[in-house]
Amino acid sequence: MNLKRSILFVGLLFATSTTAVFAQTGNIRKAKTAIGKFEELKGAGTAALGKTSLTEAQTAIDEAVVHDKTKDNPEAWTFYSIIYANIASLDNNAEAAAKAKDGIAKATELDTDKKFAENIKVASQTLGQFKFNQGVASWDKQDYKTAYTDFSDALTYLPGDTTLTFYSGLAAVQNKDYDNAIEKYKALIPVKEYSSHKTVMVDLPKLYLSKGDTTSAIAAAQEAVTAYPNDNDAVVQNIELNLITGNEAKIVSDIEAQLAKDASNKNLHYYLGLAHSAAGNDEKALAAYQKAIELDPNYMEANMNAAVVIMNGGREDLMKLNEDKTLKQADYDKKLGEIKTKIAVAVPYLQKAVDIDPKNVDALKSLKSYYDFINDEAKSAELQAKINALN
Repeated sequence: MNLKRSILFVGLLFATSTTAVFAQTGNIRKAKTAIGKFEELKGAGTAALGKTSLTEAQTAIDEAVVHDKTKDNPEAWTFYSIIYANIASLDNNAEAAAKAKDGIAKATELDTDKKFAENIKVASQTLGQFKFNQGVASWDKQDYKTAYTDFSDALTYLPGDTTLTFYSGLAAVQNKDYDNAIEKYKALIPVKEYSSHKTVMVDLPKLYLSKGDTTSAIAAAQEAVTAYPNDNDAVVQNIELNLITGNEAKIVSDIEAQLAKDASNKNLHYYLGLAHSAAGNDEKALAAYQKAIELDPNYMEANMNAAVVIMNGGREDLMKLNEDKTLKQADYDKKLGEIKTKIAVAVPYLQKAVDIDPKNVDALKSLKSYYDFINDEAKSAELQAKINALN
């Protein structure tokens, strides 16, 4: 997955912020003028052409923050942070980024009346952009652990940025750091206007499952369905999770409700069959599997499960028949014939499964078991040879 670069908004520089007259010195004015020129060129998409102005600003502000008259001046430290944040961004300079970070902290400390809050915010945005770009570079190198750290660092300067939050979550997922991935994804749940909101909600249950928290996974899946009731991915995931965790009785009604909206969805019919099978409703399960096959005759799983339902029913009948010691031989033979006829219904489904996937050992063994049951030695041997060839 390729991450988009330079997508964060960085505010304009407020170079006209006011301060007391006695604090205005030559170096601060020089720095303000030079960084203003650089910002103009950066705004025009030609930041590299402003490198000379940025260097002039750096020289002036370095002197201002150590001069006795301005070393505790919040404006000086504000422009110090802006200048070094831009140097970091332009030159990919980690040392400059560290200075920008220190400058932001110092400016914030000194700016007790918040006169320079907007400019401090600009510095933070610029430094956040630098951290973001570092994160993208780490992602491109598949160094997801570092990418997560970079994106998370960027969030300290751009709190609440949805794209950064999402990217940091993605990096955590790639690093199998599911706790941090969940934390970042959960932070996006309230932001429904975010473009990837649905992706976040549908993927969150998977993250819970990855760490073995099925209770939270089911809760998150239900939340996704509530938020996106007409989204097939969200609905199907909720169905699958409830089937996995044994909530068949509850999920049957959910599947039927979804089928009312999407009756041609073969997977939903298949899931309905699974739910009925798990609940012991074999007739309803078979009907659901057959509907899925009607929609897609090559639906391997539906063919196999339809056959299993039929054969299991016949096996249960056979067990009951063998347990009944009161039957005369003629009655026994008659009932046995009825069972064979019942089980024979499964053969077309099993044969179809074998035709779809000739190397499917389960399908071959199931078909062989039928021919063993009816004592067709030739067919049984033929199927056994195919099974042996696959081993």
